[in-house]
Amino acid sequence: MLAIKVLIVDNEPEFTSILTDRLSSWGFAATAVNSSDEVLEALSLFAPEVVVLGLHGKDSQALGPLHIIKAFDPAIEVILLAAKGTAIVGMEGLARGAFDCLPQPIELGVLIDKIRAAAGVGSKR
Repeated sequence: MLAIKVLIVDNEPEFTSILTDRLSSWGFAATAVNSSDEVLEALSLFAPEVVVLGLHGKDSQALGPLHIIKAFDPAIEVILLAAKGTAIVGMEGLARGAFDCLPQPIELGVLIDKIRAAAGVGSKR
């Protein structure tokens, strides 16, 4: 079975580095970008099945990467990670096609289960 390809998009490099390492240790093929400007290139080169997108803004501009992802390939599932104060933006993201919206901080096991569900694979923890 091939590893689920996960792209992590967040403006905090330390967070994306740690999450990439942890997901890789669980058997995922994970990579990360730290700006919206890098999303389209990463989609083209990496071809992820699932994107984990950190939300940090309190307005709909925080959903810019979601629009890029869904325009590139509507079949890519997007899991939003809502930082404090971004729950309303997260709800808007769900209405615009995101798979799920989870609050930060997130427990790794919960995120892994959501990634597997988004990729259509059952939990194997």
